[in-house]
Amino acid sequence: MKSEQNKGYLMVFVTGVLWGTIGLFSTILSRLGMDSSAVALYRLVSASLLLIPVLLIKGKGLSLFRISKRGLISCALVGFISQAFYNLFYMKAIELGGMAVAAVLLYTSPIFVAIMSVLFFKEPLTRNKVIAILVNIAGCVLTVTGGNFSEIKITGMALLMGVAAGFTYGTLPVFSRLGADDENPFTSSFYGLALGAVLLFFLVPPSNGIGTAWTWQIVLTLIGFGIVPSALAYIIYFGGLSKIKETSVVPVLASVETVAASIIGFVVFGQSLSPGKMAGIALVVISILIMNMKTASSKQ
Repeated sequence: MKSEQNKGYLMVFVTGVLWGTIGLFSTILSRLGMDSSAVALYRLVSASLLLIPVLLIKGKGLSLFRISKRGLISCALVGFISQAFYNLFYMKAIELGGMAVAAVLLYTSPIFVAIMSVLFFKEPLTRNKVIAILVNIAGCVLTVTGGNFSEIKITGMALLMGVAAGFTYGTLPVFSRLGADDENPFTSSFYGLALGAVLLFFLVPPSNGIGTAWTWQIVLTLIGFGIVPSALAYIIYFGGLSKIKETSVVPVLASVETVAASIIGFVVFGQSLSPGKMAGIALVVISILIMNMKTASSKQ
C-alpha cells in the first residue's frame, strides 16, 4: 500500500512537470496569433480528439468509453468547473491584472483544497500540513515574481477573477475524488477534457480565436499542446490520484509546475532566473518534503 501511494505521489509530481509546459505552448500559440481564451478552448478540443483513437485502440473498441453515472457526474464537474470556468477566470485575471497577479492569486488553490478536504473528506488539517501549504504558496509566489512586487497592481475585479481561478483550479482533485479517480484514467481524462471543451465552445467564440490563417505551425503546436500538458498529463494525474489517500497533498505535489515553467522560461525564452526565483524553487521543494514527512509520520 505504501509503495502504491509513493507511486501516486510520483505520478502527480510528473503531472506537475508536464503542466509546466503549458506556458511554452500557449506563448507559441499567442505569438502565432491565437487569442488567449481560444488557446484554452483549442487545448481541450485537441486533447479530446487525440484521445478518441487512443481509447479505441487501447480498449479494443468502445469499452473505455463506458463510464458509471457517478464517474460521469464527477467528470462533468471537472470539465465544467475545473477546466472551462478555471480557464476563463484565469485568462480574465491575466487580462485585468497581468500574468504575475494572475499567477500569484492562482496559487491560493492549496488553501481551498485543504478546506474542501476537511469539509468533504474529513481529512485532518495538521500543523505540518498548514506549514507545508504556507511554505508552498510563498515558494510559488517567489518563483513567479522573483520577489519583485513593484509591477503588481491589483484591481478589485482582477482580485476577484484571480481568487476565482485559484478556487476553481483547486476543485480539480476534490471533484476528481467524487468518482473520476475510480474510472480508468484514460476514460476520466477523455470525459473531463471533452465536457470542458463542450462548455468552452459555447462560452468562447472559436471563429475569433485566430488573427491569422491556420498554418502548419499552429496545427503542430496544438497537437503538442493536446498531448503533453493535456491528454498525457491528465491520464497520469488520474492514475496517481487514485493511489493517494489525502487530497490536500495533491496541489502541493503538483506545484512543481511553477518550477518547471520557470526553468522552461529560462532555457527556451531566455527569461531571468533571479536569486528570488531560485529561493522560490527551493521553498517549493521544501514544501513537498514537509508534506511527505507529514504523510510518512501519519502512517506509523
